[in-house]
Amino acid sequence: MFGVSRKAAAVLLSAALVALLGVALVVMVPRARLERAKDPGLGVRGLHAQGVTGRGVSVAIIDGQLRRDHAEYANRVVHYEELDDFSGLPFDMHGPAMASLLVGRSVGVAPDAALHYFALDFARLTPERLAAAIGHVVDRNDTLRPNERVRLLSVSTGYRGEERVVVDAAIRRAMERDVFVLLSVYPLDYLDPPLAIRGLGCSPWRDCDRPEAFGVSPGEAAFWRADGVSVGEALARRAASDAALGYVTVYAPAHHRTVAGHHHPRHYRYDVEGGDSEWPPYLTGVLALALQVAPELHANELAGLLAAGAVHGPGLVAPERVVELARALTATGGTAGIVAGKEGEHR
Repeated sequence: MFGVSRKAAAVLLSAALVALLGVALVVMVPRARLERAKDPGLGVRGLHAQGVTGRGVSVAIIDGQLRRDHAEYANRVVHYEELDDFSGLPFDMHGPAMASLLVGRSVGVAPDAALHYFALDFARLTPERLAAAIGHVVDRNDTLRPNERVRLLSVSTGYRGEERVVVDAAIRRAMERDVFVLLSVYPLDYLDPPLAIRGLGCSPWRDCDRPEAFGVSPGEAAFWRADGVSVGEALARRAASDAALGYVTVYAPAHHRTVAGHHHPRHYRYDVEGGDSEWPPYLTGVLALALQVAPELHANELAGLLAAGAVHGPGLVAPERVVELARALTATGGTAGIVAGKEGEHR
């Protein structure tokens, strides 16, 4: 009888341990993934440890209504302006994510940059409204002290066909007035050199400081494989097509990231697929790091920095290389030679 009771106790104990293990897996693994995916990767935190954090650089975002009290970026927002009426509308999920990727204290590429945020209702966005918003950012700069002016503008939305005429005119005016603009469109042919920018991602369970840990999104990989094309072959075809059209291929992290959420001031979410929305704030952050070490660079030189700094594999950006090149430009005085010498630096 005693032996049966002991056996029953062992069974109950085993069941309890299995249940506890299940709870740990359900609770702890997602939490660990959430924390690991805050890292921008590609050596960015190494730059932060050196004091290269975007300090002294003003950046801007045009996106949806922002939850301004989020712990990730609340103390980095120096200006917030709503260009549309958001009365009665809930907080947008998109804006907090983009702000955190750019200036977030634990998520962002440039956590010490000053953020100027302009809220637009993307559900009602037109090319004219977007062009006007870009113009507003540029014109407002004239009212600011030189050391407070926005140098970089991130806009995570696209436009097509004839819509590009009015938006491109606003962007070119911004560039002439020393505001570098990144929109999530293909290609960015308003830049010199023109760039074809897309996203890659790194699983948080891998070492995301290693470029070889990055790959296409799960959905994109599945699409290509279903079509009988390997990921490597698809990337090679894409690079060849870009080159034939005169574009420099650039990749940046754009999925498998933790971003600020909109439900409460400490809400985060893990974004598996991400998308083109996520690379503009990332690359804007990289350029903020470059401008910290080389503030005299003009907006028209920054596309060359990205082109010359996309040296990993298929063209994945190397933030440390971009900062290194920015420092070098203080001595050489231009990007032309650096961009021309990019060939052969891929690894």
